[in-house]
Amino acid sequence: MNMSYKKQIGLLVLWVIAVIFIFKIISDKQMAALLAGIGFLLLPSLFLYFEFKNEKNKIHVAALLLFLFCSAIPIFLLRIFNWGVDFKSLNLLGIPAGALHLSSNFLYILVIISAIYHMRMRK
Repeated sequence: MNMSYKKQIGLLVLWVIAVIFIFKIISDKQMAALLAGIGFLLLPSLFLYFEFKNEKNKIHVAALLLFLFCSAIPIFLLRIFNWGVDFKSLNLLGIPAGALHLSSNFLYILVIISAIYHMRMRK
């Protein structure tokens, strides 16, 4: 089975919308962040699986790996290992959590841009 880049883009955008609703619905911000983080780990991991199985587009693989290892995994672990601590007060290797989150947004957009690029290249 192949996962089209159009589907990936749709799922990535849908997940951002879902995360906004998760934070509005769940009053416990740590639980909301936990659920959001799980999605930010699972979706790119799923896309990597399909890339390695079918497409192997190096640019997209690099974007997914960069997002996972430079933002999603570190932020998720930072939250888990510092449960009960306000996220804004945390840092990782001297980098404030807010800066990590901001860079994560850019890397997530990079993944979407990569998927758009590969979707257009297929035409």
